[in-house]
Amino acid sequence: MKRIFTAIFLICSLLAFTGCGGGGMKSKAGHLNLALWWFGETLDPAHAWDGWTLTRIGAGETLVAVDEHMEFVPQLADKWENVNPTTWRFHIRPNVKFQDGTPMTPELVKASIERTLQENDRAKKSSRIKEISVDGENLVIETEAPNASLISTLSDPLFIIVNTQADMSKVASTPVLTGPYTITEWKKGSEIQMKRNEHYWDGKPGLDTVTVKLFEDDASRAMALQSGEIDLMQRVSIANRSLFEDASKYTIYETSGVRMMMLTTNEDGILADKNLRRAIAYLLDTEALAKVYGNSTAAGEPFPQSVPYGHSGEKITHDTAKADAAFAAAGYKKNANGIYEKDGKPLTLQFATWGDKTTLYEAVESQLRAGGIDVKMVHVQDPDKADVAGGFDLLEEDWAVATTNDPYSWLRGMFYSESPSNRGHYKSAAYDAIINEMAQALDPAKKDALVNEAAKQLIEDQPAIFMISPTTTAVGKTNVKNVKVFPLDYYLLTKDITVE
Repeated sequence: MKRIFTAIFLICSLLAFTGCGGGGMKSKAGHLNLALWWFGETLDPAHAWDGWTLTRIGAGETLVAVDEHMEFVPQLADKWENVNPTTWRFHIRPNVKFQDGTPMTPELVKASIERTLQENDRAKKSSRIKEISVDGENLVIETEAPNASLISTLSDPLFIIVNTQADMSKVASTPVLTGPYTITEWKKGSEIQMKRNEHYWDGKPGLDTVTVKLFEDDASRAMALQSGEIDLMQRVSIANRSLFEDASKYTIYETSGVRMMMLTTNEDGILADKNLRRAIAYLLDTEALAKVYGNSTAAGEPFPQSVPYGHSGEKITHDTAKADAAFAAAGYKKNANGIYEKDGKPLTLQFATWGDKTTLYEAVESQLRAGGIDVKMVHVQDPDKADVAGGFDLLEEDWAVATTNDPYSWLRGMFYSESPSNRGHYKSAAYDAIINEMAQALDPAKKDALVNEAAKQLIEDQPAIFMISPTTTAVGKTNVKNVKVFPLDYYLLTKDITVE
């Protein structure tokens, strides 16, 4: 019996890291194992969207950042001013050093931004920067035309400041940046190793070392947290949420995000009639759809509640009486079978989906059918391939509506009459005029007022049916402290996080 007890004790000791007795692996104090759901192709902030990884892991910083309240806050620039419609002056924060100890000067900030402009077309288009110069401790930026979105553009991880005097042959794997954690090793598509930046300008970072791992699959990420392989993970699906409801072991962090799941309405077909588009919007029960999808809230307007603008006081919610009235205004009435028809022809809509949100869009189909619409669902490779499948009346869309705390690029790209991304062919002279004015509205209050006008116009015209907004989530062990979750999900690891 003594031998059996000894064997059991030894086995439990050896398996302590996998949680013998249900305790899970105890993290090493000062070290964090972090799981992300996506890695960029490289770690070069100027390449594609790869900078998003660098902000998530606390390695890279920009002149301006966006906090958890969706407000612009100083980062590597401690203040800025709009000198005239095309001139901006940024005071570069003094006494900042790159992670290799090199002082960060305005000249090096200028070189980094100019490199980004040279390497990335998106940077050129969004910033519209004409010229950059240095004036003492200030960086002076001249734009080609008044650009009310310059501050938000410079907060994009695309404009992370990199030390261009370092070995730039390693910028794709171990860039020299300014954030609280320094990248020491990168395994493409797999793992990133980091250590504390001993030169960090904003106080001592709370961790000695960090291991960042990629788990693209929700279930695998959840299993890694349960087994103790990781301590903190970004994103938890509704299917796995119940695994982490024991508050003695885990903490779930969540806030309203900036994504919107919606149905683009094709105005080149039967949905050219605004009354019919509004009827469908009133027919859908978005509260029920939010419960089906989970980790989300009903919308009925273009912007989630996390976004502090674009809320005109109007929204469309489920209302069968208003739906009936809008159908009637479009010339439709229900036949004996409960199907809406016009001139003896049943209302049939082609609904194109392309993602993996099967349950959600099956619920949309079910609601439309129950409401009296014949629905034909087709699956396409991506939204741009919907025409290959014979076109669409309704198209699944999933957009981040304020990626850099600025809705302008989304509002213009999605709904402006001349935009190539305007898949629903929405045309409104009134809306276009609002967007044109917004581009040059340098006064923040004026710009917010224009965003509200744009939102009101979209609610009136329904070029898209705004269904639900997913929450931004993270889950950590209880010994991981000081975690903040941001609406913009390219922020996660901060200098304040510790592991006890």
